[in-house]
Formats: sequence, C-alpha cells, structure tokens
Amino acid sequence: MEIFNAILENKVLIESVYHSVRKEQIQIYLYDITYDFLIGVVQEESSGMEVKEADKKFIADFYKCAFVGVILEWIGEGMKQDPKLIINRLSALIQGTFKQALDNCRLDK
Repeated sequence: MEIFNAILENKVLIESVYHSVRKEQIQIYLYDITYDFLIGVVQEESSGMEVKEADKKFIADFYKCAFVGVILEWIGEGMKQDPKLIINRLSALIQGTFKQALDNCRLDK
C-alpha cells in the first residue's frame, strides 16, 4: 500500500515520467523497492528451512516482476482503480505461495 500511496502522492510527476522516454527509470525504481520488500518476506518465510540463497533470490525476483507489472499497468491505465482492491486481489492470489515455493526448493526435506 505504501508504494501505491507514494505514487498517488506524486501522480502528476509519475504520469509525466511514465509517458516519457524515462519510463524505465520508474520500472527500475519499483524493481528495487519491491525486491527489497519481497526478499525480506522470503527470508522470514524461509526461517527454519534449508533453501539455497539463489532459490530465495529467484522467488523474490519472480514476484518482483509480477508486482511491478501490476503497478505499471495500473499507472498506464491512469491510476483509476482503487489500490486497496488491487492489494486485496494480490493477497488472495499469493496467499501461501511464498511458503509453498520455498518448500518446493528445500534441501532439508
């Protein structure tokens, strides 16, 4: 929600940059902050599991791409949809998937 709020607070600037040649700058910025958040979740969820760091990174990268894709689409559509609705849909979609992905990568099974 923090990412959506930050974007809404700077809506005019974000739309300007999004529709310019510098669209990649927004994407890179979103990738960075989203990855930092997600790798923290992956690390927390993997507590007590033996999982390769490369697998943890891959899981975080996968979700990073999905989340940033959703955010960029939302920006591209004019930020009309309520972010809470998007977050609720994402939450329902990913419920338990981090743990399942990590479990699938466990070395200590």
